[in-house]
Amino acid sequence: MSRRALVIGCGGVAGGAWSIATLAALQRELGWDPREAEILIGTSSGAVLSALLGAGVPVERMVASQRGEAPDCAWNHDLDTGGVLPPLPAAQWPGLPLARLGLRRRISAFTAFTGLLPRGTADMAPFRRLIGSVVPEGQWAPHRKTWIVGVDVDSGERVAFGREDAPRIPLDLAVCASYGVPGWCPPVEWQGRRYLDGGIASPTSADLLLGSGVTEAVVLAPMASSEPDRPLSPLARIERRVRRHMTSIVDREIAQLQAAGIRTIRLEPGPAELAAIGYNMMDHRRRRHVFDVATAGSARAVYTALRR
Repeated sequence: MSRRALVIGCGGVAGGAWSIATLAALQRELGWDPREAEILIGTSSGAVLSALLGAGVPVERMVASQRGEAPDCAWNHDLDTGGVLPPLPAAQWPGLPLARLGLRRRISAFTAFTGLLPRGTADMAPFRRLIGSVVPEGQWAPHRKTWIVGVDVDSGERVAFGREDAPRIPLDLAVCASYGVPGWCPPVEWQGRRYLDGGIASPTSADLLLGSGVTEAVVLAPMASSEPDRPLSPLARIERRVRRHMTSIVDREIAQLQAAGIRTIRLEPGPAELAAIGYNMMDHRRRRHVFDVATAGSARAVYTALRR
């Protein structure tokens, strides 16, 4: 019997909606409950979903939330993003250590660039309330192998909160750290260290499964695209450049898993989903449309991925 892990990558509001639609298709096609994954790895919006799954929230409840049919929302993004654009940032630059690490070529140029962005001021209280509604305050998810990925600002290294070698931190704070989009959300400070969005280092961190003992990995990568579209919008073209960089990281991580003998099932947005997403992954006005488009195409995408 395979030992299956589930990895859900970063992607903001749009990526979260796409991921929920894809999780529903996976559950149907595999006859498998994602909550049963041996290891759950989540980054940014994927951290929210992995935390919810680790706390026992079923995919059906997330789908109902996306459709506006859930009396107890979990999670439709609409009330916790702070708007289509980031709030006015503070005149502080908490990520400058990342920029310095970049000058010494110890981290990627992309990660270093995010260190030049000012401190975000988005209110993270809704995220903490969401996680607090399913996990008691100060505790971790009942699913012990729920790994939430952030980046240590001072070292530039990824930290998989929930893993034995990571600092012990409450689940709600770990999720806020992983969702700490530079320039949009504030870093999380814990035990003298500062943490930002895990997506600035890797969109999925699937390579953290190396040496874990799993035999199969399902990887949802909202920020990767092996079938890119050709948008006319200059802003969308910029987003696709970032997406190409993210795709190259996912390619490398998947190759590492396969070289280690771990079977991978890789899922990512196709051209139709990319057109629905546009250029702003945080635009909650597109959230329902992205979910509907992903729902329409996810069954075929999953079917194709399972037969590769």
